[in-house]
Amino acid sequence: MIDGTRTPAARMSESLDFYLNSIGRFPLMNAEEEIHLGLIIREWRQHPQPPAGLERRGRRAMNRMVNANLRLVVSACRPHLQRAANLQIDPLDLIQSANLGLIRAVELFDPCRGYKFSTYAYWWIRHGIMRHFQDNAGPIRLPAHVVDTAIKARALSQELSTATPAALVAEKLCVSKERLEFVLERYAICRPLSLDQELGGADHDGSLGDIVAAKQVDPLAEDYNWIHNELAKLDSQQQIVLQCRYGTQSVLSLSKTAEQLGISKARVQRIEQKALEKLRQRLSTSMLRG
Repeated sequence: MIDGTRTPAARMSESLDFYLNSIGRFPLMNAEEEIHLGLIIREWRQHPQPPAGLERRGRRAMNRMVNANLRLVVSACRPHLQRAANLQIDPLDLIQSANLGLIRAVELFDPCRGYKFSTYAYWWIRHGIMRHFQDNAGPIRLPAHVVDTAIKARALSQELSTATPAALVAEKLCVSKERLEFVLERYAICRPLSLDQELGGADHDGSLGDIVAAKQVDPLAEDYNWIHNELAKLDSQQQIVLQCRYGTQSVLSLSKTAEQLGISKARVQRIEQKALEKLRQRLSTSMLRG
């Protein structure tokens, strides 16, 4: 049972501590085991129709490599935990996104290339971290490739000079100038601003929230409320006829309405006229009172 006296931050810290203690039970791998398991996984994943024995060995090898490198994921996440806290992101959610990067690294690792798995996996783990921040950094989510291009363009502009032509930056990023301008415009528009942001520099002329327009009330909202209230006062047959004749789902002719209700077309017309007349009278009375 969750202790209601503890703060969410305290419970989050306990969950993280429990996770760290849990992954500490998995032994690390040496270089020989890393190569051996990597070859099994590669053979399993490249086989068009792996036999049951190979699939079992492949899955066991994959679980072993993932579990043995969970501490590598935590190590890669540590420098980003403060940023996650500022964005109110659960550190366990960040770690799990990084774990997805680790799994992808295990799937694609080729031990025949000669580099260590941790070196190869770190890029995929970091990719999972950055993707999680992009997906959860604000209320407006842009596609990851748009954010990546905008960040690279800004970094490149600062590296070269602030007056670098957009065409040159676009050329170095292998995108068109029009595409780059669109990406930067969307990125600038969709970045959230704080309503407490001060205006006027050092003069403190107020905050952004002071100039944001108040919520406008829909002028038709009261009319909609009125008509629904008045419709509810009609008898059931009148309500059904008006729903058939003027409903939002499907509008029926007099003949179809009469067929559905099992009455004559003339009877439907009289019911409709009487109901509309009631609404007109009540609307006139309401306007006189207003």
